[in-house]
Amino acid sequence: MISVYTDADYLSAYEQKRRIFYGFLLITLVYVGIALGLVFYHSTLPYADSGQTLPRVIVYGLSIVYIVWIFPFMTIKYRRSKRYYKMLCHVSESIKMEELNYFYDFREKSLQKDNIDVVGCVFETWSKKKQEWLEREAYFDPEKPLPEIESGDLVEYITQSNFIVQYHIVEKHALEFEEEDEEDEQYEEDKEGVEEQ
Repeated sequence: MISVYTDADYLSAYEQKRRIFYGFLLITLVYVGIALGLVFYHSTLPYADSGQTLPRVIVYGLSIVYIVWIFPFMTIKYRRSKRYYKMLCHVSESIKMEELNYFYDFREKSLQKDNIDVVGCVFETWSKKKQEWLEREAYFDPEKPLPEIESGDLVEYITQSNFIVQYHIVEKHALEFEEEDEEDEQYEEDKEGVEEQ
C-alpha cells in the first residue's frame, strides 16, 4: 500500500502550527510592550503638557491595527493550520476503514471538510441489496500529488474520517464504465413513460 502521509508531514504540520502561534505571541508581546511604554511615558508627562495627545493617538492607532490584524491571522491562518495538524493526528491514531471499489473520477471542486481543502475521489461500488451501482466519495489532500489512478481501476484504499490515507491499485482497467448521454437518459425515461400509459 502507498501511504499518502509520512512522518515528515506530521512534523512539518506541527512546526507550521507552532511557528504561526509563536509569531502571534511575538507580535502580541511587541504590541503590549509598546502600549505599556507609551502609557508609562504618558504618565510621566506634566498635566498641562501639550504632548499628551501623541501617545494616546499612537496607542489607539496601534490597537486598531493589532485588532484588524489578529482577526484574520488567528481565525484563518492559525485555525486552518491547527485543523490540518489535528486531521493528521487523527490519521495516525484513529480507527480506519478499508474498502475495495472501482475508481470513477476526481471531483475537482473547492470542497472543504473540517476547514481543510480536499479533492473528491469518486468510487463506484456494487450494492447487492439495491442491485445497482452506488457512488462512494472519499477525500484526498490537494497538497499531495494526486494518485495515478484511472477510471475503471480496482483500488483498495484505507480511509480515516473519509480521508484517503493509504491506497493500492489492485487491477488496472478492471471495469469499463458506460458513458450515457443526457439525451439517451431522457429518451429512456420518455420511452418508459409511454409504455406505462
